[in-house]
Amino acid sequence: MRIVSVTARPWTLPLVAPFVIAARTATEARNVRIEVSTEGAIVGHGASAPVGYVTGESVKSVQAAIEDIAPGFEGHCLNRLGPLLGLVNKRLVEAPAARAGLEMALYDAWAQHWNQPLWQHFGGSSAALTTDMTVPLVTPEEAAALAVSSWHEGFRALKIKVGDPQGPEADLARIEAIVQAVPAVRLRIDANQAFAPDSAVRFAQSLVSLGAVIELLEQPVPKEDVAGLKYVRERTTLPVFADESARSVAEVVHLLREEAVDGINVKLMKSGITGALQIIALCRASGTKLMLGCMLETGLGIAAAAQIAGGTGAFDFLDLDSHRLLRPVPGLSGGFRCAGEQILLGEIREAGWGVTIPEE
Repeated sequence: MRIVSVTARPWTLPLVAPFVIAARTATEARNVRIEVSTEGAIVGHGASAPVGYVTGESVKSVQAAIEDIAPGFEGHCLNRLGPLLGLVNKRLVEAPAARAGLEMALYDAWAQHWNQPLWQHFGGSSAALTTDMTVPLVTPEEAAALAVSSWHEGFRALKIKVGDPQGPEADLARIEAIVQAVPAVRLRIDANQAFAPDSAVRFAQSLVSLGAVIELLEQPVPKEDVAGLKYVRERTTLPVFADESARSVAEVVHLLREEAVDGINVKLMKSGITGALQIIALCRASGTKLMLGCMLETGLGIAAAAQIAGGTGAFDFLDLDSHRLLRPVPGLSGGFRCAGEQILLGEIREAGWGVTIPEE
């Protein structure tokens, strides 16, 4: 079974509402749809969701990167996945979101060839996962309403974006409104690099004084400031997680050596699938907590992330909700099923990611 083509094209999807965080405001999810086609009529599907402020990539750069290396895959045998992944990681070293999307498509085609669900390939550890729901930078009243709505849908943990342009007081007012509306909810605070180290410590102290159930503080300082992450970690009781500072295996190794964080937020679009599996092994060996997050990915990207999470059973926290922020995509289905805060994988019987992709 040989590969006959690798293609990439833009895949832009509207959001239900603007998604505002400290680093950007998005009104649509700009993905790249990647397909690996074989002589046996198998088509493997992948999707890249590049975010410029994280990896420096764009839809245009991802598409160009895939088109540049596509001829090198034509004629390769699909039976053995290892050499194909090795080629991807060699040719797309500086393009992690492009690498992730192509790896996703190759895994899908390979697993279809061998008639194997990828959730089982990665270990089949857990058939039911629990994710949070994200609350963006909105008014306290809107945040409280979102919290109540999410609670009624079955979510017991919320990821709260902070770094409001009006200052920390606005962030604290939003969080306090959420706690008053839903006192029992668990909170994960994501700053997206919004603070200087001293400001982050003061903000963390204010969070603790609210009396809320706060599980972690994510990326409080700029991504280059590893010393700042460690500074915050040593001066707060909240577990500190790295996101933008942990884009690659090498960066995670550096964070662990410096004892700068309590946990790592893994995202396929930062490290690719191969890199994510290596980061999982590093964090398991060092006793470091793991979170699996997402960019503005479609149901295809969430299916891949969820099946890796369920397969490996490695993650302490999941933030896999971006598909809920998108308007429904007609014809896009499968790969998982949602039931409130749960992502269910046990019903998957289809080979690969098990996702049906619309032709247009």
